Amino acid sequence: MNEINYTSQKKKAVAYCRVSSKEQVEEGNSLSTQEKICKDYALKNEYEITQIYIEQGESAKTTDRTELQKLLTYCADKKNAVKAVIIYKLDRLSRNTDDYSQLRLLLKRYGVEIKSTSEHFENTPVGRFMENTMSNIAQFDNDIRSERCAGGMKDAMRDGRYVWMAPVGYDNVKVGGRSTIAPNEIMAPIIKETFSLMASNTYPTEEVRRMMIKRGLCNRKGKPLCKAYFYKLLTNEVFTGWIVKFGERHKGTFEPIIPEDIFYQVQRVLKGKAKKNSQHITDHPDFPLRRFVINDNGKKLTGSWSSGRKQKYPFYRFGGNNSNHNRDEFEKVFMTYVNKFCFDDVKLKRLKELVKENLVKATFEQRKDAERLKKHISELTNKQSGIIKKNLDGVISDNVLKQQLAMIENELFEANASLASMPNTETNYEEAIDFLEKYLKNPSEIWRKAKIGVKVKLQWFQFPSGLVFQNNFFGTTEMCCLFKTKDAISASQSTIVDPSGLEPLTSSVQMRRSTR
Repeated sequence: MNEINYTSQKKKAVAYCRVSSKEQVEEGNSLSTQEKICKDYALKNEYEITQIYIEQGESAKTTDRTELQKLLTYCADKKNAVKAVIIYKLDRLSRNTDDYSQLRLLLKRYGVEIKSTSEHFENTPVGRFMENTMSNIAQFDNDIRSERCAGGMKDAMRDGRYVWMAPVGYDNVKVGGRSTIAPNEIMAPIIKETFSLMASNTYPTEEVRRMMIKRGLCNRKGKPLCKAYFYKLLTNEVFTGWIVKFGERHKGTFEPIIPEDIFYQVQRVLKGKAKKNSQHITDHPDFPLRRFVINDNGKKLTGSWSSGRKQKYPFYRFGGNNSNHNRDEFEKVFMTYVNKFCFDDVKLKRLKELVKENLVKATFEQRKDAERLKKHISELTNKQSGIIKKNLDGVISDNVLKQQLAMIENELFEANASLASMPNTETNYEEAIDFLEKYLKNPSEIWRKAKIGVKVKLQWFQFPSGLVFQNNFFGTTEMCCLFKTKDAISASQSTIVDPSGLEPLTSSVQMRRSTR
């Protein structure tokens, strides 16, 4: 909004200029052109323009526009003594007949007339008729544009292209010069993880939302998803590769983020067809070693923040007097201890060979269970179709159909939940072995960078019975068999056993060795 000061006694007026996104300058619709024409009109017709309201990139389909609302507020104030609103063309003010009529009546109540620089309206029956006609023409033009736009969207949808604003997890892109969407490299895996977590029916929907926000789930502005948008996201079929618009449903040509069976399982969860498989959450990201370490009196480690004079400080403690340990220093000692069991390149090479030989065998039963569940789900789906066909053929009644479908739906829910909660049976073994190699080379660094869930798993993986903390040193009574192979590998390669290999199984000896 630009303010213009005049000292003359001419009738006061305000000017209103608007463009919607990209108007052609050669059509006379640019803001600077509109403003100049409005000023010329005011000068010729002896009006004093006291305010100029400029609307940029807002549609005239609605009156809910920032500068227009300011204009109405300004005109409503009798002290401003506004007599006219000068516009370049009627469709700059509104492209909706009803909205224009309401604006005209409202301004008339304030004693303000609408003056168009390119359309002449007299306060006569013919003039009012022409004004209404031009208003109808503006709406007609807008409706034609909307219809053409909708037609183009329908054609794109039937071609399998998604031409609307991409939902979280996708990006708007062009393929072969035509608009569509493609998975976002960062957000798509988070969306996939969100649906998998929901499908397992382990946590309430709101808990999943909070967990995934911590994981990085956010909107395009980088803000956390609100509850309403999160629920809308979970029910959006576009993630399965389907476009549902204008009462039609078409398969998209873009890459889906999640499988359809996971999506439908999530819909069952959202409908509340089963109780949650509750899982008590006790791991705290600020204190990953809680309950994992005990002292020589058998007390488990806890952790919390303590308030100082200027800020809060993190501490681990075992309870009792003089048991506080600065968290960062305590974890440094832990990481130093963990690194005592790292592998060198020679041992890692042999270990990788052994892992590759046995990994497929180790997951055989898991894959077998997954295949059994998939087969059961397929049988239930076929059973659903068969029952529906019998109902259509008149073999069974609607009541029987309803009962049978409900039973099958419950079975499908349980089967899909079990399948979703199983570890991925199609794991990329190379990636798993690469991670193992990185961890065995530098356990403390991998642990330090991991998220809380991974940290806790790594701790218990390496030390299945936890750790004992005594005299400011760590010790253990049990170690993962993988780390025990370190000495076995050394022994198979040389008659000289590496003395820094397997730790003894008694905590007292372990404590003495850890002080070296």
